[in-house]
Amino acid sequence: MNNPTRLVQVVIFLLVSQPLLAQWLQPSSSTVADTVIQGGWLFDGFSDARQANPGILIRDGQIVGLGVGAASLNAAETKVVLLSSTEMILPGMFDLHAHYNLDLVDKGRVEEVVHNGVLFLANGVTATWSAGEYYPERVIAQRDRIDAGEAIGPRLFASGPYFGAFRCEYSVKVAADKCIGWPNDITEAEIRSEVDLWQQAGVVSIKIKQATPEEMRILIDQAHKHGMTTASHLANYNVEYDVDLRAAIVMGLDRVEHQLTLGSGGALSAELPEVIDLMLEYEVYYDANLQMYGGINERRAHSGELLWADEAQYFTAYSRGLLSDRGDPPPESDAKEFAQRERELRLLYEAGGRDLLVVGTDEPVYTLLLPGFAYHRELWAMHHAGLPNAVVLQAATLNGARALGVDDRLGSIEVGKQADLVVVRGNPLQNIKDTRHVNRVFKAGFEYDPQALLKSARGKIGPNGPDDHADWVLHYRALRGDDLPQE
Repeated sequence: MNNPTRLVQVVIFLLVSQPLLAQWLQPSSSTVADTVIQGGWLFDGFSDARQANPGILIRDGQIVGLGVGAASLNAAETKVVLLSSTEMILPGMFDLHAHYNLDLVDKGRVEEVVHNGVLFLANGVTATWSAGEYYPERVIAQRDRIDAGEAIGPRLFASGPYFGAFRCEYSVKVAADKCIGWPNDITEAEIRSEVDLWQQAGVVSIKIKQATPEEMRILIDQAHKHGMTTASHLANYNVEYDVDLRAAIVMGLDRVEHQLTLGSGGALSAELPEVIDLMLEYEVYYDANLQMYGGINERRAHSGELLWADEAQYFTAYSRGLLSDRGDPPPESDAKEFAQRERELRLLYEAGGRDLLVVGTDEPVYTLLLPGFAYHRELWAMHHAGLPNAVVLQAATLNGARALGVDDRLGSIEVGKQADLVVVRGNPLQNIKDTRHVNRVFKAGFEYDPQALLKSARGKIGPNGPDDHADWVLHYRALRGDDLPQE
């Protein structure tokens, strides 16, 4: 066994004895008396208007009753949470492009799940899908610690490694480039084996990036055999499609990320009506990542709207220095391209795609900003693109659960679902920025104090000094034992 990737994977499987139970195990420390949440307002995940909170009864991590008052229960065995008339309850929110990888020492992107996870949870994001990992064992190990009650964080829906040549990060530009982690002559058997391997580790959805059309066909087919969903970043770094979006939809791709055309309007965007029709027909979810595309330019133009917290405080002092010296990267898109991304999202919604919109931040960290906070920038950006606030909130909650195939347990406030809830100050149906004012977070019925979570993560992310770089350097991993690892 001289292949480092396979060695890591074997270790994972030894640690994960019940992968299919991941995200649903309830640690003993979260077991509390019945909880009743009374007062305030409620957004259930699918309505266009808020309603007066009828009273939510939580037992053993689940919502077991609505319209329940504390007076009808045993006072000695009931915890009562009273909300004010200025507070509103939302379902726990989903980030379906929640990168945990950071590039802090200019040596590639690596995962930091522990404190990033805490920051997601503090911001009301109770479930994340990580959209491609370079060190998937870190994500899976933290997932299992959270499930065992040994750590705090959101539900970690792991994605496993990238499926495609992006396993070698930016050293490749297109699917045809050489990557030891995804060889050009990879066989169908190897592709299917990779899907099998990560499904056994509890991965419920895979990320395809820089794969060929035939590779994508096999990946989708094998994933669907296991009941897994698929998502893809289809455009390559030559601004071409490795796989045409229309072909990917017909193959059965479940979620598309970033863009619906390659253009900024004009000829390269002429197929948009056809693409939208196909997405509606095949029920393909869309994750627009506007806050990433707008990124640098939009934060400069709307700093008062998009920058409200001191995110730099969560990095180590040394990491803050590195990122400050690096400065902002070039903008991801110009004004014309960003306007096209907004237009594509808006037109899909107007064509009847409300139920197909999901929220994803796509914030691999290169700056002093973090994905837990970027989530609220994305909600604002979707509102700014012209979507009604109720549509944005549904995308953040119920649609995210549907896209991962877990809407029978999460995504809305209904009897029988897990008690993942967020209490915010204000009314985000009127002002989407009110989602940032998180007063309480419940995950599986266990209540967290957002301010305590934030405090616990201060000064924790990144290396502490130049002698502390080893965990922050990306090493590509070979798919085959006869390939040599490279940096």
